[in-house]
Amino acid sequence: MIYLEETPNTLKQGDILQNLPKITPNQINFEEVKEHWLKSINSDKLPEKANYTVKPSLANGVILSQSCDIRPDFSILFAELKNVPSNRLSSKDLERRIKGIKSIIRDDTRAHYFPPSDKIELFKEPKLLDFKSLFLLPYDFFEKSLEKYFVARLKDEAQKVLCEKISRFFTRFAFEDIIFFNNNEITFYLDSISDEDKKIAKQILEKLKINSSSR
Repeated sequence: MIYLEETPNTLKQGDILQNLPKITPNQINFEEVKEHWLKSINSDKLPEKANYTVKPSLANGVILSQSCDIRPDFSILFAELKNVPSNRLSSKDLERRIKGIKSIIRDDTRAHYFPPSDKIELFKEPKLLDFKSLFLLPYDFFEKSLEKYFVARLKDEAQKVLCEKISRFFTRFAFEDIIFFNNNEITFYLDSISDEDKKIAKQILEKLKINSSSR
């Protein structure tokens, strides 16, 4: 309903790609990097290039980069597209399921919902876009082989919603405002936010208790 399957000539924000090589810092042995780096900066020479072995993981992703930044010599930022956890949405209670989907779309700043589609193999089941799982790929990686990776483009209405979610993710406050509330306000606030945000807020409160008791 919200997907366009025809492979475009150029990529844009919100495009969905599959079978991508995801490479992140935790896949690199930084002990090797550190050893080489220290030797390099302690010498008279500038830090030299070094080769490291990295095994990419297979991932599906959605482009977060702004469309104007998707061009040669630039890297494209992706967020990973994952299966929806079995406990995230009700499979039997339709009312609860709809409420859960709306909550992800409207309230969850760290995820976005992609509905299923009988026409697209990747979307035989719904997917969740994980804004916390980010990775980069060079633009040139897709030259002359885009059809091997391209899955779908969002229709304009759906793309606008995703762009708003991307903007909210990157502009959200870097602190947890719950630390400024009293007990009654905390209870009300926890009832008003998503389960994911509630989990993080409770972790912040627990840290405050630990720090207070250690003094």
